[in-house]
Amino acid sequence: MENMDQLSIITDEICQNIEHVLDISQKYGIKDVELRKVWDKNIANFTDSDLKKLKKLLDERNMGVSMISGPFGKCVLPGSKYAKNNGESFSRNVEYNLGLFERLVEISDILETQNIRVFNFLKMGSEVNEESWKLMMDTIKPYVNKAESLNKVLMLENEHFCFLDTIKNTRRFFNEIDSNAIKLNLDPGNYYSAGEPTDTKAYEEFYENNWVGHVHVKDPKFKLPFIGGTFGVVGKGKIDYKSLFKQALRHDYDGYFSLETHVLIKKEKTSIRSLENISDMLKSL
Repeated sequence: MENMDQLSIITDEICQNIEHVLDISQKYGIKDVELRKVWDKNIANFTDSDLKKLKKLLDERNMGVSMISGPFGKCVLPGSKYAKNNGESFSRNVEYNLGLFERLVEISDILETQNIRVFNFLKMGSEVNEESWKLMMDTIKPYVNKAESLNKVLMLENEHFCFLDTIKNTRRFFNEIDSNAIKLNLDPGNYYSAGEPTDTKAYEEFYENNWVGHVHVKDPKFKLPFIGGTFGVVGKGKIDYKSLFKQALRHDYDGYFSLETHVLIKKEKTSIRSLENISDMLKSL
């Protein structure tokens, strides 16, 4: 994959009008988009009819899907004091959240991608210790095995509210899981929110071990207590993305660099300026 073909974007970082987003994406040479929320509906809740309509729009533009970004695993652990056993809460109803796995696999089949974004559980309501770490590993392993049998790749995102929060815990997780069916969805902005480093030295081991399968690109302006980073135009913030892109390509990384602007206002304007800057960086490499 040529480095410009590696550019992607989470569509709702522009707006909910997917046709408009696809048209903008094509202007920046994007061939494959990442799907999280379209038409104000989480991709995990899409009906077959929704998927047929979406697939038609993609096919008309000869575009594909870089990753299905559902909410799998972005929930509390079983036994958390915040867990509840009823309602369709992605974050608190563990059974409901984990029950989405089969549907996300179906969606990825229909939209023709191997890649499904996942998390390894919120730390909220659980004492973070060896016992909860073991519970986390024991809970996620069967899904990794399922993914392997189905020729899917789970892209595990580092998130400062989850067990994959630090460089150290990322290293520990991938050493323990030891499977090609789960890769790191490397998000430097989330490491920044966790107070972790975002330079090339911090991620060298990840690439050396072939753990990185997908990269989210967002650029923090500063960090707020408890909340984490606040974000803006990529290329104008705290992270040296040109160096990170160069590092990835030096290691023959062939996954996507997917824009997740992560702003609340002026989303389209900020995303377009970010795409311009990312395009310039990738072209220069």
